[in-house]
Amino acid sequence: MPSFQKLKANYPGYKHHGGQFRNKQLVQMIGCSKEHLQHDTSALRLSYALNKVGSEHSLGKELIRLSRLGEDSVAGRDGLQYLYHPIAYGPFLADKYGYPSISKPHQKDPVNTEKNFRGKQGILRVITYTKHSNLPKGHVALWDCNRFHQSKDWIAGHTLITVEFWESPDSNCQNMMNQSNFNHQQLLQSEQGREFPNNQNNMKTNYVQPKTLSAVLSTKPTLVQSNAPKVVAEKVDIQKLLHNKSYRRKYLKHHFVSNGRLRHARHRGMTQE
Repeated sequence: MPSFQKLKANYPGYKHHGGQFRNKQLVQMIGCSKEHLQHDTSALRLSYALNKVGSEHSLGKELIRLSRLGEDSVAGRDGLQYLYHPIAYGPFLADKYGYPSISKPHQKDPVNTEKNFRGKQGILRVITYTKHSNLPKGHVALWDCNRFHQSKDWIAGHTLITVEFWESPDSNCQNMMNQSNFNHQQLLQSEQGREFPNNQNNMKTNYVQPKTLSAVLSTKPTLVQSNAPKVVAEKVDIQKLLHNKSYRRKYLKHHFVSNGRLRHARHRGMTQE
């Protein structure tokens, strides 16, 4: 297996997933025939990375025949072969680097499937099955510790998948784990250093506590200055007047403006029967 860092440095990532190359740009860069190419270019991208790493990892110049299609590779402008059929990558990698270090056939839970190679780096081959025709579709990509490197997540969204993983000799996810722990510690420290206001003492509110009927009765009425001749009014017993339903309702409306408060005044002890 080649070094993961070399594969990562030479991998032509997807434009919409942090890379630089769209499918059309990739084909133009390789300079191969478009006759047999598929819409899925994951195999072409990995072939490009392996050829760029070179030496014993190059795909060579001889036509590759591994699947039932007979021809699974196309020649590029540089004369090297590029596998374009993802299904053929399983036999190719097994023949070149041995059996995968992790193989999980017919998995039904994408989350649990991903746990098998989380914290590792290498080449991941994924086979998904469509609901209608039940035909397998293959995808190959670089797996970088906890995610696909500059590629679509081929695992998410499928109910039946088979995965094969070839771990690179320099696989190292310690930095990712340290960064995750560091971020967690920072979050804890920021939460501990944050001061929260005392709701009872510091929180301001516009809500006014409603007065009880006894408090209202004990409040002296405000005198309004007027130029009209003063008339001495007779003493009025408020307690007696409150026995009058009409007067009591007007009185409560004057002191308790909200209809909601008025309807529920009896339940809060603000009315007298």
